[in-house]
Amino acid sequence: MSLRPATSSLRSDDRPSARGHNSTGLSEMSFRKCSGEEAERAWFASLLWRAFPEAQSENDLAERAAEVLTSDRRPVTSRTVRNWLRRENAPHFRYVLKVVALVGAEAVFQIIDPEAE
Repeated sequence: MSLRPATSSLRSDDRPSARGHNSTGLSEMSFRKCSGEEAERAWFASLLWRAFPEAQSENDLAERAAEVLTSDRRPVTSRTVRNWLRRENAPHFRYVLKVVALVGAEAVFQIIDPEAE
């Protein structure tokens, strides 16, 4: 795993509005270039952007997602969400399920077959 500076912003291929990208915010080539774990993290980061399309920035998305994903027993901080967006950490499966539920179950097929759309 490569370490990125804490001040790094989203890479252009993470942003849903970047040119040549599908509705998930990632180009097909992004998944092909990634190893298994990196591809999963990239998929989840794009899923977060799809779950909160009204978010204007990484920080805005992190705040919104943290609020929605926090439960009584398991708080989620905006810092944790930013780490997921930057692909520095992988989320626990419970959070993957919550975000998939927000986006829709068809999002699961993106990780199974990245070329299907």
